[in-house]
Amino acid sequence: MSSRQRRALLATLALSGAIGAGCSDGGKHEPALLVGAAKRDITPSAATAPPDGNVYLGGYGIGPVRLSTGVLAPIHVRAFVVSDGDETVAFAENETQGAFGAYRSGPFGAIDIARTVEEATAGGIPHDHVIVGSAHSHAGPDTTGVWGGLPDSYLAYLRDQTIGAILDAYASRKPSRLSVGAADATVLLHSQFDQPPNDQVDGDLRVLVAEGASAGGGSSATTPSAVLINFAAHATVMGGGNTLVSSDWPGVVSGRIEQTLGVDTAVVMVSDVGRTQPNDGGLPGNTDPERLQAYADLVVERVLAATSSTHPVSGTRISATQLFLRETYSNPFFPLAFIGSVISRSNTAPWLEGPAVGTVVSAARIGELFIASVPGEGYPAIQFALEERVAAQEHFVFGLANDQLGYLIAPQEGYPQIAAAAPDNDNALFNVSATFGDHVMCTLFKAARRIELALPDDPAKCAPYASEDNELPF
Repeated sequence: MSSRQRRALLATLALSGAIGAGCSDGGKHEPALLVGAAKRDITPSAATAPPDGNVYLGGYGIGPVRLSTGVLAPIHVRAFVVSDGDETVAFAENETQGAFGAYRSGPFGAIDIARTVEEATAGGIPHDHVIVGSAHSHAGPDTTGVWGGLPDSYLAYLRDQTIGAILDAYASRKPSRLSVGAADATVLLHSQFDQPPNDQVDGDLRVLVAEGASAGGGSSATTPSAVLINFAAHATVMGGGNTLVSSDWPGVVSGRIEQTLGVDTAVVMVSDVGRTQPNDGGLPGNTDPERLQAYADLVVERVLAATSSTHPVSGTRISATQLFLRETYSNPFFPLAFIGSVISRSNTAPWLEGPAVGTVVSAARIGELFIASVPGEGYPAIQFALEERVAAQEHFVFGLANDQLGYLIAPQEGYPQIAAAAPDNDNALFNVSATFGDHVMCTLFKAARRIELALPDDPAKCAPYASEDNELPF
């Protein structure tokens, strides 16, 4: 996005009231964290996706086979912003299939969003402190191009609404206490593979709850104002025969928690969803929408269990970093030339240089919480390694964050089992290389050290990446 385009966009946002409300300087050094959350509608319409608002849905098969025939329920982008008075981190999740860091056709990517947020906040939210994820809804608009793609008008709308939601959240920050909790939701998940090392799932459903002072409740009375939910189920309850735009379970759960807890915004950031599917085969209901509500009910139960038994977040320090990595494309099922001709992702440096695919990973800390973002559908082994090696009060992982590069298969030792299941199983089809998942994991170890979290020495498999230049090239 050019400076001229950014200035025009910022002027529009300022007129809408999204910029400028912020917290006063007088509260800058208050010990409490400042937390804000907000949401904006991203439902396709005739205005944003002409001529009739119908868009291709992403996630099943390959090619433009599912043109939407309507909207089951509105979809949104939700944002969650946390400041310590000096540093600020921003997380946002859109209810689409999965978006890219940069696009071929224009400035619509997560990196463009982050740059504009930094400019709009005069550096209050640095671009490398912004994590934009996708819910990976298989009933959401195809933001990748693999399943038909989207008009530039909708990509621009999605970008602007994401920026607006982050700025709305930034403007609404207020002194808050953060608490963290988890509930066991393993029973709601299953792995697509039943043999080690690909049989385990990440069954923890994690929550981060912001509480502000209650009106007229005294100095110690608090009430929830925002919730962030982190769970590792694919958003595939709405099956391949569905043609209605839907957020699948993430948006339904967000809306239900907002209503039940009376919070302004509940943000679902999907977790390590690689090869992890919802246990939705025996759900009550005769239609996809009925089964979706039934599955969302089960997730909501676990969210409420987690929010009812939280613990205060230790510390108030905020910091974040973003690292760049390059992985040589070596998928034996699809040549790079074919993939490049199909997807909407940028095909120029630094995102693609010869056979090297470039992307980003992020790490953030809120007090003693560790938050990792991965550029695709991370396998649970990445989360397990972070939990084992990174010293933190709790470990969150945000999937399909700041980029969408398919499955991040890990550990590498499990790749032959995945490849042998192709093409009936698509994990090896939508994959950069056999080593990509481990590469992302090793880079996250580096990122954790940059934000001064303690780790032991890296495993031997990280040696090839130890001297890699991970500085951002933009």
